[in-house]
Amino acid sequence: MKKIHVITLLAILVLAACANPAPNATAIPTNTPFPTRTPTPTRTPTPTRTPTPTLTPTPSPAELLAKSADAMLAMKSARFKITREGAPVVLDTQTNMSFTEINGEYQAPDRVSAQINVTIFGNVLQIRVLWLPEGNFITNPLTGKMEPAPANLAFNGAALFQAEGIPAVLRTGIQNPKLAGMENIEGVNTIHIRGEADGAVLAPLLAGALESGTLYPTDIWMEKSTYNLVRIHIAEPDGNGWLIDVFDINAAIEINAP
Repeated sequence: MKKIHVITLLAILVLAACANPAPNATAIPTNTPFPTRTPTPTRTPTPTRTPTPTLTPTPSPAELLAKSADAMLAMKSARFKITREGAPVVLDTQTNMSFTEINGEYQAPDRVSAQINVTIFGNVLQIRVLWLPEGNFITNPLTGKMEPAPANLAFNGAALFQAEGIPAVLRTGIQNPKLAGMENIEGVNTIHIRGEADGAVLAPLLAGALESGTLYPTDIWMEKSTYNLVRIHIAEPDGNGWLIDVFDINAAIEINAP
């Protein structure tokens, strides 16, 4: 019986000790969670500054004409047609030979061949004329053979394409040039410029048929993308006029002496 009391006493002491821990006992700390890390804010990139585009100034009519002159001097070859609007023009004063249309070819730098519709002694004929460094030649209307051309032949086809010919008219010969618009000439998109030109300036183009000191309304059409000359129209006060067409630029053309 005494043994049971002892055991009961020990159990009571153990329970009392568990209920009242010793004052010097250290409590096991509870694990404190790590603080949440605030993410570093994403840096907004500095926007790239778009450069202000440089505006290309629109060429003036005079500058466009100069570009067309340069393009003509750079041509390796071309075909051309000169049409007389109105009364025929005398080509040879000795025979009173006159012409109404010229169809020609140019090979740089100084070779030109042309078929000319002429009236001579009342007969309408087609003759061929060559302007070459070796000399100028013309077909004999009676025999059809090529012969040296007369020295007084008024028209010089080779002069059309030289620096003092059409290029000079384009560069400095057109007075008061103005942009007349954009036009399609036989399938070619062109820039149309309108102005005036003195008869003396136009003389190399038209056998001196126009009067020096008189201003003639002159229209120029050039290809929009290349500035190649497409057409020139010259109007005379009496209703007559001239039409010069240039085409097949840089085509395969070879002009030989007879």
